[in-house]
Amino acid sequence: MTGVVYDNNFIAHKCLWDENYSENPQRYTSVLDRCNSLGLIDRCIKISSRQATKEELLSKHTVEHIDLLESTEHYNDEKLEKLSSRYDSVYVHNSTYRQSLLAAGSSIELVKAVVDGRIQNGMAFVRPPGHHAMESEYSGYCFINNVAIATQYLLDKTAIQKILIVDWDIHHGQATQQMFYEDPRVLYFSIHRYEHGQFWPNLRESDFDHVGNGSGTGFNVNVPLNDTGMKNEDYMAIIHYLLIPLATEFSPDLIIVSSGYDSAIGDPKGEMLVTPACYAHITQKLMSLSCGRVVAILEGGYYLKSLAESAALTLRALLGDPCPVIGSLEQPCKSVMETISNVIYAHRHYWDCFKYNIFYKENLPKIHYNFFDEKPVIYQTRNMYPKIDTTDFDIILNNIITETKLFNPKIRVGLISKVIDHSNSNFKNSDIYQYLKSKIGNLHVLKERQLTVEEFNIVDSFEYVKEILNKQKYIDEEKCAIKIMKKEFIEDNPVFNTFSFSLGPLLQIIDSIFENEIKSGIFVSSISNLSKNDVSCTLNASIIGANYAIKKYYLKRILIIELNENVTQIYSNDQILVISMHSLSNSLKAINGNNHINISLSKKILNEAEFTTMVQHLILPIAYEYNPELIIVSSKFYSNINNNINGIQMTPIMCGYLIQWLSTLANGRLILYEQEAHNNSIHRNKCLLQCSKALLGEPISQLCVANLLNFEFKDILLNNIKNHRNNWKSLQF
Repeated sequence: MTGVVYDNNFIAHKCLWDENYSENPQRYTSVLDRCNSLGLIDRCIKISSRQATKEELLSKHTVEHIDLLESTEHYNDEKLEKLSSRYDSVYVHNSTYRQSLLAAGSSIELVKAVVDGRIQNGMAFVRPPGHHAMESEYSGYCFINNVAIATQYLLDKTAIQKILIVDWDIHHGQATQQMFYEDPRVLYFSIHRYEHGQFWPNLRESDFDHVGNGSGTGFNVNVPLNDTGMKNEDYMAIIHYLLIPLATEFSPDLIIVSSGYDSAIGDPKGEMLVTPACYAHITQKLMSLSCGRVVAILEGGYYLKSLAESAALTLRALLGDPCPVIGSLEQPCKSVMETISNVIYAHRHYWDCFKYNIFYKENLPKIHYNFFDEKPVIYQTRNMYPKIDTTDFDIILNNIITETKLFNPKIRVGLISKVIDHSNSNFKNSDIYQYLKSKIGNLHVLKERQLTVEEFNIVDSFEYVKEILNKQKYIDEEKCAIKIMKKEFIEDNPVFNTFSFSLGPLLQIIDSIFENEIKSGIFVSSISNLSKNDVSCTLNASIIGANYAIKKYYLKRILIIELNENVTQIYSNDQILVISMHSLSNSLKAINGNNHINISLSKKILNEAEFTTMVQHLILPIAYEYNPELIIVSSKFYSNINNNINGIQMTPIMCGYLIQWLSTLANGRLILYEQEAHNNSIHRNKCLLQCSKALLGEPISQLCVANLLNFEFKDILLNNIKNHRNNWKSLQF
């Protein structure tokens, strides 16, 4: 349900007097060519292009602005260049007016298709770009503000009431900011190179302290970058610490991305080092919000190879394909953390997520504005962009493209349960499967199987199994050890027999993932009669499953996110990282270290604001630094907190978001392993439903985070960060 709009008429607009001009038709063709080479366009629903009406343009531009552009259709070359010289970084062609109408109208059609329900999300490959086009002034290659006009159309003509505009183009979209500066229905969030005013458009109002005006105060968020060479970790820090908390609290009905790629590696204007895959990660994080309604509209990007690759991976993310791995993210640079702190300070009174933020500082940040040149009367029109030798970056980017594995099996989620009758027909008749089927349709069910002796030989967890049998009060420990060494216990020990029923299906999911049959998997526990005091082997099954994946598929890093279990029984190695959330009542038993991270909370019931903050500020930064090849989330879905002795109670929506946010990692290779279920509660069913939707890429309900954070939780979060800061660079801010 991804739509795409494009039109080959977009190649007409070009500079007639400078063949090296940065904004050129090759930008459009390079993007379409790369998307076609990956087979992405054919997988999308084609949305018809059209020209915007004058009425639609007048929602954001003056009559004089539109009429002047229309008059240029009949200008000669000399007159076109003379008019262009009146504006900053602009050229006008005879086709510019019609092509600008086409870009704006096509953008409207795309967002309209989302609101009408014809598509879930989409991307517009249009030009000229638009976010610098002001109400009555052309600027920065832009004539008509495509994003602003599409946004205003939704506000005027549809039931949409709140829109988030994310502008990740390297240049500040000053025109979009101005057009919605007093409108609380639009949250404008811009990440842009600033350098204290020395980078174009050199405006004082591009700094962090310009937060909106009137009823729109707090709804304009500038994230100015004051250094070049920013990397993936710098951008992802902005996403985790600023954008997702803000967007979650704002709870938009729809998200529009001003999708410029001049911050991508190799771009001569941006001078940043963001890899194409990073845009896919940001896109899918946005897709977790606004019920998945996300539209990306092309803006800048002037190094054709990185532009094309970045745009293609953005479209691929909208299609729901797994995010490519972006490598291990480490410590964000000092400059970007200072900017994040400044933004939080500027918005601390307007957003609950910043009120008790760990980056909040009491002291007023210093304002530096170092650009004092006056605007010229006549702007340069020729020889502005000397031809640049891209050989070195071509080599770098070719290597990045070659090393980026685009993993995309046809089946997104495989379900499996404990062995019942050596047949999956029983599971398809189960209450939980019928419930999921009624909500989201048929799901792919994997064949159930039990752990085999050969598979146990692969895992070879001698010490672990001995411990399990001893804890079950095995009568003769010496005899037990002999049987373990001879591998005889699988057939004659009822405890391990039960355990192997849990482990076999987990190994089946792992095999199916790494044989490219499925992207992700869910182990659904059968109803157990075990009392809560019996020893559970399920987390340990996750550890053994991880060891199996390491030995059979040569994985180097597996992340286990563990909820509602006791970590004192963990047996792992340097290739497994376990992150566990616990109440403080269990923290004294917890083990911390390079391979064990215990997040201790003073409460058993976590609200959605606390959950979001904990995940974005602690779990995701560590996970991105660890860069896992497989993720196993192990959890119990108890509805009664009294049954949840060691863990933290989470709502079904929170479970879904945890899965959704984690699934951007590890090429989407994520396994949800449900620990033993004691009943078919409504809570359990809803948890499995939300997690299934997250893995399928279907919209899940929005989080409710307003007015839920407090100072106590800030201290809890800081204490947890301090406990693990020495081991993780991503926490050393």
